[in-house]
Amino acid sequence: MRILITNDDGLHFPGLTTLANRLRENHDVYIAAPSTEKSGTSSALTIYDDVFTEIIDEKTIMVEGFPVDCVNIALHAEVFKVKFDLVVSGINKGVNMGDDIIYSGTVGAARHAFIHSHSALAVSCGYLTNNDNFENVADFTARFIQKFNFDAQNPVLLNINYPPVIPEKVPGKEHLFLHPEIKWTKMGRRKYRDTYKRSELQGGGVYFNLGGSELGFHLDPGTDFHAYENGFISITPLQLDATDHGKHTNLKSVTVEL
Repeated sequence: MRILITNDDGLHFPGLTTLANRLRENHDVYIAAPSTEKSGTSSALTIYDDVFTEIIDEKTIMVEGFPVDCVNIALHAEVFKVKFDLVVSGINKGVNMGDDIIYSGTVGAARHAFIHSHSALAVSCGYLTNNDNFENVADFTARFIQKFNFDAQNPVLLNINYPPVIPEKVPGKEHLFLHPEIKWTKMGRRKYRDTYKRSELQGGGVYFNLGGSELGFHLDPGTDFHAYENGFISITPLQLDATDHGKHTNLKSVTVEL
């Protein structure tokens, strides 16, 4: 397959380089990645400004923009002049589950490829204090791509979250962390409490820095959080339609007089 790899952590981030090296064993790999970390940029796209792009080699570009800019340039600017069979965003250090997908640059890049009719994977992983898990995740991603039946006429958007490799975490389930199994999941819900650090400037003006205190998440069975916390690889199929179909059905009978 001809695969485009991107991320939201930058071209030289170990998660990307580890994944690219593994996928090159069986696939034709291209890379379009941002020049600096762009975590939390979701689906941001540069519209009015020029986007400086450095052509590293015939299969690699570094973009001074958002992850979505990287994908958009790779797909539409004819810098590579090829068609891609699959787009993979990652490997992100830190999970993207539940509400995270709204903010995630990793998921945003994959979603943009899906908007343009490409199958796409957003790949993230848990971690402890090092990058050892990247090789496990890269190997899993390569094996998943080999086994999954991708259909160009019916593209998919899959959000993959791989647990940290810590066999002692779940007593009696150590094998899951050595060789984790897949669970097909739905989105869970996080509990957020955003907090800001305030810094006053001499002469007026204020800086606010988002500290981001996370309260936790709901462990409802069948969700990405539940699977991940029990040592499974969570894979959630995503879609673009954000319509609340239940409320839409109920509200069709409601008359609002203005």
